[in-house]
Amino acid sequence: MNPYVVNLKAMKNKTKVVPSKMEKQVEENKVKYGKRIKQLSAIIKDESYIPEGSTNGYHEFIFSMYKALIQGRKITPKMELAITNIVKSYAKRLKENNDPKLRKQKLDYIDTAMSKIHMLKRRLYECKYTPSYESNSEYFLESIEKQVHKRGSLTIKQRKALNKMYKQFTKRIEKGTLSKKESWHSK
Repeated sequence: MNPYVVNLKAMKNKTKVVPSKMEKQVEENKVKYGKRIKQLSAIIKDESYIPEGSTNGYHEFIFSMYKALIQGRKITPKMELAITNIVKSYAKRLKENNDPKLRKQKLDYIDTAMSKIHMLKRRLYECKYTPSYESNSEYFLESIEKQVHKRGSLTIKQRKALNKMYKQFTKRIEKGTLSKKESWHSK
């Protein structure tokens, strides 16, 4: 038998499989973002961070970024930054939970902020604003209260708004008026 014929038959049986574009992208993501894939996998498995069956939008976002990495989506710079921020916030939370000093500071901040918010609510009721203004302010204060409980922090804008409310309520109580024409202390 001719040795060249045998080699041709062997070559015909060994067909070369060309990877698809998606498979190439999956491999590229594994090489480029292997560490991030492992980190996101660990975050997803941590049930204290993402409870089973969570419908929280942030948790769903974490899942979508993980799927994008493992399913071969092209990762944009914005996505890469978002993934990095997910890992950083998780690491920060782990550090806060494991460091008793930081945990105590956060709990103290929450207690202080909550007492100030409750004081603002009392002042709001003392001011005797219109029912619509009072309910809108109460709604705002309750949303701030929820955030303090959930995150243990406030943004600078939120703190400025609370300070502005405090000054406004204090001024109205000191003036002692419902409107420019009528005093509410005399009633």
